[in-house]
Amino acid sequence: MSGPRYSIIHGDAATDPRLKGKALQVLCILGRHTDRGGWCSRSQVKMAGQLQCARSTIQAAISILVECGYVQQQERFHPNNGKRSHEYRVLLDDKRPAEFINNSDELDEDDDDISGDTAPPHAGIPASPMPPQNRHGDAGPEPASNRTTSSNNDLERDARSPLGSGLEIRKKLDAGAERAALAEVARADEAFMSQFRQWPKQDTDNIVRSHGSWLRLSEADRAAASAAVPVFIAKLRIDRAHCRFFTFIEERKWLDLAVKAGGVSASSTLLPIEPGTDMWWVVFWRRWKNGERIKFMFDQAFPIGAQPRQGVGVPANSVPKPGDVAALETIAVRDSSGAVTPEFRAWADRMSKDLVFRFNANDLRMPFIKVPSQWPPGHEGQIRNEFSEASGL
Repeated sequence: MSGPRYSIIHGDAATDPRLKGKALQVLCILGRHTDRGGWCSRSQVKMAGQLQCARSTIQAAISILVECGYVQQQERFHPNNGKRSHEYRVLLDDKRPAEFINNSDELDEDDDDISGDTAPPHAGIPASPMPPQNRHGDAGPEPASNRTTSSNNDLERDARSPLGSGLEIRKKLDAGAERAALAEVARADEAFMSQFRQWPKQDTDNIVRSHGSWLRLSEADRAAASAAVPVFIAKLRIDRAHCRFFTFIEERKWLDLAVKAGGVSASSTLLPIEPGTDMWWVVFWRRWKNGERIKFMFDQAFPIGAQPRQGVGVPANSVPKPGDVAALETIAVRDSSGAVTPEFRAWADRMSKDLVFRFNANDLRMPFIKVPSQWPPGHEGQIRNEFSEASGL
């Protein structure tokens, strides 16, 4: 790519609070590679590389853009029915003339660079005042177009009617009514809803697409997906990640989970939790309160010398929830002068009674830790706090 490029997107996107995460950046990338009709074909892998994020993040951003009405997405296939990179159109207004959509517009298949538009303007549409240039900035003809896939979207064909007929407006209303009807069908499917209701942020998910993908599964795949849903949701909590329900279905993510976990069951599938994380502290203190042996768990997480740290495997149905983490208190190990804080010293003394002798500032090597309360049970600091709260002092 040489020289500056413009990105043409709908102006409302700049202040739309619904565009979370990388959504606005993805829209800007698509907007700087569109042809005359607003279409482009971008590799999700390359967009992920440009934005230094996971491909799933790009997929989630595109889903948000589609749902918010800024982008139209369309699958493309090779002659042998293999999938190609998706085709996207950046939507700029409510009226989208079919004159801007033709089969000779240029698309970028996998590269980050694209060539200029070669299709002549439609009658009545003024040509660009700029002379055609190639991507290197030298005057000359553009490379031939490589777009071979025409749109097969019903709403696109309806949009080819002459402007002013009102047909495109009626079809848009009909599409909205049809989508609402499909959503009602999805909500009436109890087998589907029993899984969809569990999904995090399902209120912002695409229920129509998710239900359509669910119906295309075989009975065996639906059973496997249902068994994996609680395990996959628990893994999302651990990874602090998000995945749309239709992505879980369409990419059959339970298959990868089964390979890694050796079978999928909410009660028996162990999910790893990294040592020293908030979730690790929840499990540690949970076991401590239950009277379980915690010395080995602690020594694995905070080993002597350069030995590798090891986390803990937890059944999927026991993975801590956000409320469990929020219930813990955060205390500093050392104060600003480098001295061990009284709260941490009190907890270190309490842990030594449970034979966790290495619960100390030097072995932990952490500035803050999570504890069930600021002071250990029965400590004079806790008693003093309880007295102050009771007396109102």
